[in-house]
Amino acid sequence: MHRAKAQSEPLENRRKIALTAAKAWDAEAVLQQEREARGSPLDKLDAEITLEFAREAALPDADQEAII
Repeated sequence: MHRAKAQSEPLENRRKIALTAAKAWDAEAVLQQEREARGSPLDKLDAEITLEFAREAALPDADQEAII
């Protein structure tokens, strides 16, 4: 998407700058996908906490009072 916009830029200098920026955006997108694929320990902890809250919310009220 960014490259298509950059290539359609009418002025050569702006086109070069836009293409450079588009390449950087593409590289950053690849890096972000790799980071997301690995996942961080904090992301896993957040998921566990969220799951715990969801399980507690699914319990009937009497069972929730037993937990407290």
